[in-house]
Amino acid sequence: MKPAPSTRDLHRPNDTGCTLEWCGDCYDIPYRCLLPQKTDTLLVAGRCISTTHEAMAAIRVMSTCMAMGEAAGRAAAIAVAEGVSPARISVAKLRKELVARGAHLRS
Repeated sequence: MKPAPSTRDLHRPNDTGCTLEWCGDCYDIPYRCLLPQKTDTLLVAGRCISTTHEAMAAIRVMSTCMAMGEAAGRAAAIAVAEGVSPARISVAKLRKELVARGAHLRS
């Protein structure tokens, strides 16, 4: 099943309006976006990740934040079970576990 097309809800910094754009395709959020650069023991998800203004417009919605939260939680569980930092887990294993529980990921 292919994920639904994505939208971007761009808040304009110079006025009070916003622009809704249909992107026509889905997008990926790499696992490395959940890993802060200056620590090995922390995962971030949702609006905490660092993105461009345009990317934040796409990822700040609740369903995407929930998906990132699930990925971060499952990554943390894998890290604890394996006794490694979140940066050292197998992303392939994380993807396999997410798909097994119903996540729709691109190959």
